Amino acid sequence: MLSVLHNKSISFQGSVLGFENFDRFRFSVVDEEQLYGYLQSEDDESIGFLVINPFVIYPDYVFEVEENTREKLGIKSPEEVAVIGIITIQDPFSKSTLNLLAPLIINVTNGKGTQIVLPPKSNYRTKEPLFKYLPAESGEKGC
Repeated sequence: MLSVLHNKSISFQGSVLGFENFDRFRFSVVDEEQLYGYLQSEDDESIGFLVINPFVIYPDYVFEVEENTREKLGIKSPEEVAVIGIITIQDPFSKSTLNLLAPLIINVTNGKGTQIVLPPKSNYRTKEPLFKYLPAESGEKGC
């Protein structure tokens, strides 16, 4: 789904937590496998986020997009929806985390997006491991 967003401008309407003064972000796919994307602020080039489709890492990730969010984004069908999660980069990269508590919801048809915060009962955190299991030859211990 990330390839559908490549080179599109997305209006988050000031909904990205901690970055409310920034509205428009340009999306770019950043790897050949199309797993990772980058959201670059169109208002300030020093603001950007590495992102991923969270379902690739957490296939059991599930939540419901509320009706008011669907209306705000003009979502008419599930095919219009892209969900991405912001990655917090760590050193080494294998220690990086994924924000599952506050995903970004994007209508791929009209370029509108918003960040939502899931209820506490969801059991998701802002710092879930990006790499749940690492191969033994990596020298790192998996979670």
